[in-house]
Amino acid sequence: MKYGKIFKKFRESRGLSLKNVAKSGLSSSHLSRFEMMRADLTISKFFLALDAIHMPIEEFVYAVRDFRRDDFNELLEKIRYLVSNRDIDGMKKLLISQMEKKDKKEPFASFNTILIKIRLQDLSGETYVTDQEIVTISDYLFSAEYWGYYELLLFMNTIDALNHNTMMILAKEMCHRLDFYRDIPNNRRLLATMSLNAYITCIERNEWMDALYFEKQLKYCNFSETEMYEKLVLHYANNLYDLKKNNNRHAVLEMRKCIAATKLVDSNQISIKFENYLQKVLDDMR
Repeated sequence: MKYGKIFKKFRESRGLSLKNVAKSGLSSSHLSRFEMMRADLTISKFFLALDAIHMPIEEFVYAVRDFRRDDFNELLEKIRYLVSNRDIDGMKKLLISQMEKKDKKEPFASFNTILIKIRLQDLSGETYVTDQEIVTISDYLFSAEYWGYYELLLFMNTIDALNHNTMMILAKEMCHRLDFYRDIPNNRRLLATMSLNAYITCIERNEWMDALYFEKQLKYCNFSETEMYEKLVLHYANNLYDLKKNNNRHAVLEMRKCIAATKLVDSNQISIKFENYLQKVLDDMR
């Protein structure tokens, strides 16, 4: 791999010499051989070298991948795009291409296939996902002793497909790990999004006590002023709860304000989703 060459580019771009980096306890000659791809660094020394040039590991990995995200995030982005455009044919083509991959028998490849099936089923109204496939994902999540970035993403994108008891057990486990994930920015935001999704799912299912559990957890997220999307969705969800549980018609006005805010910033697909769901709730309440 080209780790050494990429490391050298970042080191030189920061105006650092080999001696500057070697001050962290590394050998200048060893670093030079690493940059010329004639030697490797141990994991511990590699982290020392990255610290010496003030580079997060995520940024370095992103550069190694030619400034592309990992395959799983690329897939999720494709799914989000197709869902936002309600492109059923495009989703079917994505499913076929995923099923044709050579590594389709690998566990993670099968999870990707199931994720596509879940969203295709939502879009088309046709049955694509089997109960056994949902069990496969839940079994994996239960068996994973440590949940990292991948597990958080996997769970967050399957919440609405899991049965309620399974969803609650897994979601509560994540909330219990809040202190750990708060220190990892990407995971902290994923955890907040997961809590929002779980909160809305509970409201949709009329599981009021469970919804209150996630409402409480979301208060601990302390969304900053820059996290406007999360704050907007939370406000929409709080009023959705008030409307469905208490039949408070003032909540409709607040939800329409949220919809207007999404339109104001040209988040048209989100506004359509919010508007359609609000109309469905109002129709069901008549």
